[in-house]
Amino acid sequence: SIIETLLAEEVRLTMRNQQLSVILIAAATASAAAFQSAGGACYQRSPCSSTTLRAEEWNGEVVNDQDGRIRGCTVTPVSDTEFTVQIDGNEADLGNFGVAVYKKITSDARRQSFQGFRPGTIPPHLLPTYRAFAMDEVAREATLEAMQQNNIRPFESVRSDITFEQVSIPPKPQKKKKKSKKKKSKVEVVVEEQEEPAWQTFDDMQGALKGGWEPGQSFSFVATKCKGQQLKDPNMDASESLAALKNN
Repeated sequence: SIIETLLAEEVRLTMRNQQLSVILIAAATASAAAFQSAGGACYQRSPCSSTTLRAEEWNGEVVNDQDGRIRGCTVTPVSDTEFTVQIDGNEADLGNFGVAVYKKITSDARRQSFQGFRPGTIPPHLLPTYRAFAMDEVAREATLEAMQQNNIRPFESVRSDITFEQVSIPPKPQKKKKKSKKKKSKVEVVVEEQEEPAWQTFDDMQGALKGGWEPGQSFSFVATKCKGQQLKDPNMDASESLAALKNN
């Protein structure tokens, strides 16, 4: 209906404003100077924290390991300035970050007023929109973090240019079946071991959301159109300097 369309548009604009605010704050506090190259301006992100991510502290950043790095990411160059990033959900475990993002945006939404609903109530038909936003936000931040930890400085427009495909989600947990076998006066319980169901793969995020992805579940994906500049590894500079000293 027209009312539902207007409400959905209002939610989309609200979430986008929140997202832009996070990016502006990060850009304002970043310590590195803006980098300019012939390929275009580069995207700036504030350093990631290695502490546990909590919903009330979510600031648009995604990290996983204790050292602030995401595990299970593979970066493949397509050209000098374009890369493909693959995130393995088994290794990266993005579930906690999805929950944090979802709790943050729904908490903000409860402060909004929706016509026909009591204060603090989110219209149920808008919840899928929030789930989609949470999944998209986590995937984009994970991709940007994977690029930076591989010494690739993302271009300014990369965040909106990234395309996601081959999105895989884990199956919903299933309860183990139990069989009771009567033998005289004793009751023997036999637990059947079942193979762990395989992850389901979809062409895009929309398919994964329809397939049942929920905040709290991890997911795997392939990100394309990831454009940026490959920086020289500082360790390589140290090795070259050491080699030059030895030759002298």
